[in-house]
Amino acid sequence: MIIMAFMGLSVMLASDADAAEWNVNQLMQSLAHAQPDHATFVEKKFLNILEKPIESYGKMQFIAPDGLEMHTIEPKNEVMLIHGDILSIDHHDIHLQDHPELLAFVDSIRGVLTGNQQMLEQYFYLFLKGDKKSWTLTLRPRQKKLAGLIRYIQVDGSNSSITSINTLKMNNDRSLITIISSGTP
Repeated sequence: MIIMAFMGLSVMLASDADAAEWNVNQLMQSLAHAQPDHATFVEKKFLNILEKPIESYGKMQFIAPDGLEMHTIEPKNEVMLIHGDILSIDHHDIHLQDHPELLAFVDSIRGVLTGNQQMLEQYFYLFLKGDKKSWTLTLRPRQKKLAGLIRYIQVDGSNSSITSINTLKMNNDRSLITIISSGTP
C-alpha cells in the first residue's frame, strides 16, 4: 500500500514537473518547428451594435517566411493576402508601415504562426497558461496606442497546433477565429 501511494505521488510529481517546464520559450520553439499547412477557418465577429454575430468561413494558408492568405468563401468571396509589409484585400494594397497598429495586429498572427517570440514581445506582453496538450497564450499590448484599441489577443492550441484566435477590442467587440487543420496541401 505504501509502495502504491509512493508510485502515485511519483506520477503526480512528474506531471507537475512537466507542467512547470512548459513555458513561453518552449511554446515558441514548438511553433517555430511546426510546418504550417492549409487550414479551414470559421470566424465569428461579435459587434456591440448587432444582436447576432457575423459568421464567415474559408481557407487559410501560411506562406513562409512572412505571408498569410485567407480566402473567405462565405458570406462574401474575398481574398486577404499578407506578404511582407503589404496587406492586400481583393487587390487593394495597404502598406503596413503606414499603419503601425494594423502592423502590430498582423505581426501578432505572424509571430504566433512562426513562433517568433521577439516579434511578439515587440508589441505584446506574453502570458501562457496550461500545458503542452492544451495551452492558452494571451497577448496584452505594450504600446499605448495599441492598448487603446485591443484589450487582448488570446491564442489557444494543442502541442504545436493553433486551434483558435480570440481578439477582444477595447469597445468589447470581439472576433473569434476557429482553425481546423486540414493536413498537408
